[in-house]
Amino acid sequence: MKKLNNVLIFLATLASVCFFIKDFNAGAYDRLLSSASIVLVLFIPRILGKLFKIKISDAMELVYILFIILAQLLGSSVNLYNTVWWYDLFAHFLSGILIAVLALVVMDWFGVYKVKNKLFNALFMICFSLALASLWEFAEFGVDTFLGMNVQHAIETGVKDTMEDMLIAFLGTMIVAIAYVVEDKVTKNGFLKKIVDDIK
Repeated sequence: MKKLNNVLIFLATLASVCFFIKDFNAGAYDRLLSSASIVLVLFIPRILGKLFKIKISDAMELVYILFIILAQLLGSSVNLYNTVWWYDLFAHFLSGILIAVLALVVMDWFGVYKVKNKLFNALFMICFSLALASLWEFAEFGVDTFLGMNVQHAIETGVKDTMEDMLIAFLGTMIVAIAYVVEDKVTKNGFLKKIVDDIK
């Protein structure tokens, strides 16, 4: 799986460079930052792993890489966010699901994950997801404020786009949190617990 991750990183990097050159030549300067940052963003799991001595599994890195390809490369660089009306909502919904699972892994990293304490774990999932969604919107607001861009579409929609993004991510997280709380009654060993065990 490590080889697959390396291949995907290489292809995504190559694609981002091509889109950067294309957008630069076309004068689409508002999309240059997105293409340029993909290379750095792809390596965040490896950078964090080295800095904080955290073991990040190949499976977890693969999920992260696929999300960056879907959200940043296809969404921003290919411009699906502006050409497919539902793509932005889809990306945020998917982020809510993935962040909810990541929350369980983070709890395990810090030694506070307890299988029997499901309600607290679910609450942590929700809070963790909302915190990351807020930080993402802060980052978009910063880009708009300091670089004169319109990532949040505040000019056209006010706070509507921001609130929709946060609400749809929250919905994705809530679905996972509820499934996590009730899964033992539906499955024998807990499907989400197996996922967490596999990606740790």
